[in-house]
Amino acid sequence: MVIRVAVARATGKLGSIVGDLVADDPELELTGAVVSSGGGHEGESIHGVAAVGPDGLDRVLKDCDVYVDLTSPEAAIGRASDSGAGTS
Repeated sequence: MVIRVAVARATGKLGSIVGDLVADDPELELTGAVVSSGGGHEGESIHGVAAVGPDGLDRVLKDCDVYVDLTSPEAAIGRASDSGAGTS
């Protein structure tokens, strides 16, 4: 079974390394790449996956088994609050 992985901040230094590692591992598949909205990388191909901005996060999360979030804690908490994650 292949594990589907999505990476946030996929064009950053660490995100690029994680993307390379995922692409090189036959047991993993990169299914999503999230980039900042102002960085100019939206729509670029990252290991065959079209990068999306933060607005595409919900779609990315639906298509992955593992989400690697390499953004700041403030950004991650804001997205979790916006999506209703962690609320009852």
